[in-house]
Amino acid sequence: MATMAYEVTVEVDKVKSIIKLDDTYPAVNDWLSATNFAIQLAMHDHPDAKIDFVDCAEYEHMEYSKWGYIHEAPIRLQ
Repeated sequence: MATMAYEVTVEVDKVKSIIKLDDTYPAVNDWLSATNFAIQLAMHDHPDAKIDFVDCAEYEHMEYSKWGYIHEAPIRLQ
C-alpha cells in the first residue's frame, strides 16, 4: 500500500496556508482525518483566529515509494 500525502489548505484570518501531512502520522488515515488534524493544528497555533477549510489535495508520497509497504504507526497513550 502506498503512503499517501495530503496538502490541506486553510485560511487563518483570511490568509491562506498549506499544511503538509502524510499518513505516517498516527492520527492520519485518509483525507478526512488529515483535514481534521490540520484544522486542529491551526487552531492550536492560532487559538484566537478564525480558521476556515479551503481544500485538501491527496497524492502518493514519492519519498516513501521506493520502500513499498510501510506499516501504519500505532497510537500509544501514556
